[in-house]
Amino acid sequence: MFFRFKPMLVGFLAVLTLIALALWANDALLRARLLADIPPPGKFIETRGATLHYLEKNPSADPGEEKDKPVFVLIHGSSANAHDMMLALGDTLAPHGVVLSFDRPGIGRSRNKLPDFDMSDPRAQAREIHQAVRALGYEKPVIIGQSWGGSTALAYAQVLGEEITASVMLAPPIIPWYGPDYWPNRLVTLPLIGPMIANAVLTKYGAGQLEAGAQGAAWPETAPDNYVREAAIALILQPRAFRTNAVYAMNLKHHLADMQKSYADMPGTRDKLLIIHGNKDRTVNIDYNAAPLLEMRADVELLELDGAGHMLHHTWKAEITAEIMRFLNDGKTTPGRHIRRKGA
Repeated sequence: MFFRFKPMLVGFLAVLTLIALALWANDALLRARLLADIPPPGKFIETRGATLHYLEKNPSADPGEEKDKPVFVLIHGSSANAHDMMLALGDTLAPHGVVLSFDRPGIGRSRNKLPDFDMSDPRAQAREIHQAVRALGYEKPVIIGQSWGGSTALAYAQVLGEEITASVMLAPPIIPWYGPDYWPNRLVTLPLIGPMIANAVLTKYGAGQLEAGAQGAAWPETAPDNYVREAAIALILQPRAFRTNAVYAMNLKHHLADMQKSYADMPGTRDKLLIIHGNKDRTVNIDYNAAPLLEMRADVELLELDGAGHMLHHTWKAEITAEIMRFLNDGKTTPGRHIRRKGA
């Protein structure tokens, strides 16, 4: 009986294989077209655990001779990359100092040398980025991170507080949350089926979600025109980067739970922590995340942007730059929670 159906089984498997290869090839072709229409890469630098891609504006010919010139280190959020942060704040910060924007390890054009899980700790990512900053000749950076990058900016202060000028966190997850992981993240990290989905389906499905995702994050405000292309958001559709991003997203809450144990005691960080957060943010809630840190740290400054959503780094870029420069010129925080309104 088996031998009678064996040719049929072989034929069925052959058809399945051809369909899978066709889907794989189609996804690769679509992805190549999308990636051909984004801004070009910047530069690369090796660290112990990663190959980091970064963009720069107004670089110093000799960083050692310009120690009074601030160096701003921009760290992007989940699903984004260095282009997002540079597009948002690069032009407004460049008149004041050097601007470096990094793809976090394993995301965008960066590559991990360590397993994704090992690099999923924001503290590990902060150490890799700081290695790059120091290798480029810069000292005492001003760290500016948005969303997941805001968690990294907090981690940067936690493990390298003595070596930074300030940590500015834009809409940062700070407190661990509870609940199930986002289903695409779980799916793409499964053995066998995960790589198949990432390589054969991800781009076809994801390409149509990029614009809607950006506008959803910006709500109730609006993402900039041509944002998806100019911020190179299609980089997240690379199978490797998408899987890495998924591993990071699913493990962040666990790392925050561990980081939270020492928020009150972070050596070298007194008067160095500034949080800027929108009160209409549906992605990272200001009262759940930012407000509790003020209770743990009397020296923290929280600026509540009235009406701002999660993409405040784009929609409030001038105001954020002005607040950062005010903070740096003062040389310390103005502790407590303060509200800011557009045009006020």
